[in-house]
Formats: sequence, C-alpha cells, structure tokens
Amino acid sequence: AAQTPVVSQNLVTDDVWVVEGEMATISCRVKDSDDSVIQLLNPNRQTIYFRDMRPLKDARFQLVNFSENELRVSLSNVSLSDEGRYVCQLYTDPPQEAYADITVLVPPGNPIIEARDEVLREGNETEMTCTAMGSKPAATIKWMKGDKELPGKPKVELAYDKMYTVTSRLAFTVSKEDDGVPVACIVDHPAVKDFQAKKYLEVQYKPEVKIVVEFPQGLTREGENLELTCQAKGKPQPQKVNWVKVDDEFPSHAVITGGDLYIENLNKSYNGTYRCVATNTVGEAYEDYVLYVYDAPTTTPLPTTTTTTSTTPASTTSAAIISHSHGPQDSAPSTEPAAH
Repeated sequence: AAQTPVVSQNLVTDDVWVVEGEMATISCRVKDSDDSVIQLLNPNRQTIYFRDMRPLKDARFQLVNFSENELRVSLSNVSLSDEGRYVCQLYTDPPQEAYADITVLVPPGNPIIEARDEVLREGNETEMTCTAMGSKPAATIKWMKGDKELPGKPKVELAYDKMYTVTSRLAFTVSKEDDGVPVACIVDHPAVKDFQAKKYLEVQYKPEVKIVVEFPQGLTREGENLELTCQAKGKPQPQKVNWVKVDDEFPSHAVITGGDLYIENLNKSYNGTYRCVATNTVGEAYEDYVLYVYDAPTTTPLPTTTTTTSTTPASTTSAAIISHSHGPQDSAPSTEPAAH
C-alpha cells in the first residue's frame, strides 16, 4: 500500500510571488536522483505534470525543463484563483513531497489625490486624501511635502475577496514657504515601483516689505536730498503701497510716486520714522526707516567750547536700522559735535 507522503530533504522547491496576469514558474528539484518519477500537483492534488506529460487540460501550464534532476513548469496569465499550495512529488516509497506556495499580487490603481482647498492662505490648515484602489495585499501610503515626510492617517477597507482599498488622510498647516511646493502621495506595494501622485500647493501670503535707500550713500545731512524705494512682494501682488510718517505730518514737499519717496533739501524738522505699508487680500505689512538729519559738513574750525566731541551716534541713524554700511565715499569726519 502507498504510504503517507513524507516531506523530503532531497526534493526542494521555492515559493512564488507573481503579479496577476503575469507568468509563474514552479521548479521541482531533486538533489540526489535515483530515477524516481517527479510529478507536480495543483492545490486540489490533481496532476499537472507527470514527468514530461501533462494530463491536465489547461494549456496555460507549459513544460520549461525536464531532466532527472528537475521538473520546471510555467503558468501563464496567472489569476487570483491560481493561488494556493502546489505539490512537488517524488514517486519513491514512501513518496516524498515539497510545497510551493503561489501568492498572486494585484497592483493598486493609480493613486488619486484629492485636496479640500485649491488656494490656501498662510497659517491655514488644509486636508488632502490619497486613495490606492483594489490591491492585494493592501498598499501602504506615505506623504512627502517637498523632501519632508508628513504623517497621514490610513484607513484600510476589504473591497472584495482578498482585495484592499487604502485611503490616507493628511492634515497640515501651510506657510508662505509652501507656495509652489509639491505634495506627493507615494504608494508602496510589492507589485509596483515608484507609484505616486503629486499636487502643487498654492499659498497666498501677506506682503514682505523692504525699504532700500537709493540716496544718499553716506550720512543724511542738512541740505542733502533723500530718496527711498519701498519694495513689496506678496501673493497676490500688493494692490497698494503707502508711505506714512509715524505720529507726525508728512513733510509738505515730499514727493511720492508709487513706492518711491523723495525729499529735497533735508533739514532737522524732517527727523522721524517713515513707514512703508503694503496691503493685499491676505493682510498688510510694513517696514520703518528712521531719518536722522546730521549737520551739513563744516569747514570752519570747531568752537573751543565744545572740547568733548563724540562719535556719530550710529545706533540712531537710519543707516544702522536699515543696515546700510557707511561706504568709503562718506566724507564725514569721524568725530563731530553731538547733535543738539
């Protein structure tokens, strides 16, 4: 009587992972051959191949190699129903068996990103979801904003027999630096490589304001002219740029054209803080320029009464605040009377 098969050390095979629709290859190998017959059975223990003959009427099975040491069979156009435990059998007494598990992988559909907001404002929170439909096994989803990984909340649903749909939800707060940055949903699954979807962020932000001193390059002195340019950028681009003098009236002969402020023939009554304010639909922002008018350069000898001279109070000059250094073209003496 045939004895119960034993799991053999002499007969070896390998598990197979295969993507649905592709080809699987099962190899039954004998280390020390004694001319015993090799056969391959399907998970229902029907004979697929007996030596180099195929009793099974399924032409998707084809012989790849047959020798005394190996029976190798291919299975084309694999479907989910082909999954299971295939049996390599050696007709010895008792028969020897080895098992090859075929696992069928089903790749997910293209990942789909959905965003709650098309246009965002800096400081606001937004939400996105990414879905990987119908895969086996379940896919994993990770999120990247630029080159930084963000944590999503995954939800795995069993769609139908062994097939999973995964949805990941991502919530984060945007800053103005995020404008134009891609958010990528990257799907990881054994059946696919580099599977991802991308969405570029569009973030509106309030203006950034910068005052540039066009003239003079050195100290602001009596009788000189002053020219300032206010540069403002934002998203959307600021509709209006305004100059005001903080806590004071604007000098009557100051000329403002767009972002440029021009004052001729400076005198000390113009001292104070000049503010450029830029506004867009998100908000407003400003930068200040502190004007301190110095005495005109003097060629007369210093009066003997003021023997204690002090260096220029740099800390109060507009130059220090706007951080323009006094260049070599500055003809001011390094010491002069303190401004009264």
